[in-house]
Amino acid sequence: MTITIKDIANKAGLSPASVSRILTNRGRFNAETAQKVRDLAESMGYFKNQSAADLSQKESRVIGVLVPSSHTNFADEIIKGMQSKAYELNYELIVAFVESDIQQQIQTVKSLLSRNLLAIAMLAIDIDDTVLAVLLDTNVQLISVSNQLNNKIPSISSNNYDTVHDIVDYLYDNGHRDIALIGSSRPEPIVANLRRQGFINALSEHGITYNPDFIWGVENTYQTGLDAIKHFGVPLPFSAAIGSADIISIGLLNGAKDAQLSIPEDLSIVTIDGTDLTQLTRPILTSTKQNFQLMGQLAITSLAEKKLSPHTIIFTDTTLVLGGTVASPLQRGKEN
Repeated sequence: MTITIKDIANKAGLSPASVSRILTNRGRFNAETAQKVRDLAESMGYFKNQSAADLSQKESRVIGVLVPSSHTNFADEIIKGMQSKAYELNYELIVAFVESDIQQQIQTVKSLLSRNLLAIAMLAIDIDDTVLAVLLDTNVQLISVSNQLNNKIPSISSNNYDTVHDIVDYLYDNGHRDIALIGSSRPEPIVANLRRQGFINALSEHGITYNPDFIWGVENTYQTGLDAIKHFGVPLPFSAAIGSADIISIGLLNGAKDAQLSIPEDLSIVTIDGTDLTQLTRPILTSTKQNFQLMGQLAITSLAEKKLSPHTIIFTDTTLVLGGTVASPLQRGKEN
């Protein structure tokens, strides 16, 4: 037997309209009364028909979330932030995973768009122009989280230019002059472009002409880190490397150890992301920590408040977290 709002109202001694407003967080009610109604709804096994509720309110409270099927070590954190804020504001999330295949992406996007959605959030994915055209040809709000796609879609992310610029400043202050950027060599993505510019400009401001060969690696994978050590060979032509993702930096760390290099004496490493993975390595990775949960929370809040324009870019702060993977090559030279 399906439990209805009327059944709960009869049990609570309230009108169906009052029960409906309590369960949809509309209107003001005594806290004790509201809790009583929610407890009754749960104990009686009531399930809200969200589609019907959306139609009656003439606005969906469902947000689709596109997540790359290739594992990223921070997507879970973004989703946690989105889920906590969605629960608080009475929104629902539908998470869909997308492959690299364009036709599969189109199918997944069209499947999401067949629902009555308020918005679609894209988590750290680069969308093909064909798929992007499908998304833009709708009335659904769009937002990119932890990535910048173009000036047609608002985004929430860290300031990728400043992030890498600040890391170069930190490594320079610790005596490093030969620095590599691993995992940001793809020319097209905006994030990779911004990181390269931050890297090049920071070196220039310190009077260092950057070596284009030191920007290496395409994919944000563990293998990229391993391959970087093999590619450059021992002894490495640089004293420090910036990993564009934690998983790359772990590959750098393990690849260096496989090559009998000592960390941080032979190679200093700073990683971008600063997820829990950095606490599992030995030594612990020095990192620029991004606030992924805050990104997720801001995405839901911004969509709910409808204050986003296509040109909106919201930056969240990053924090340098010191580990054990940076040493001064100048100091080492003095000791030797």
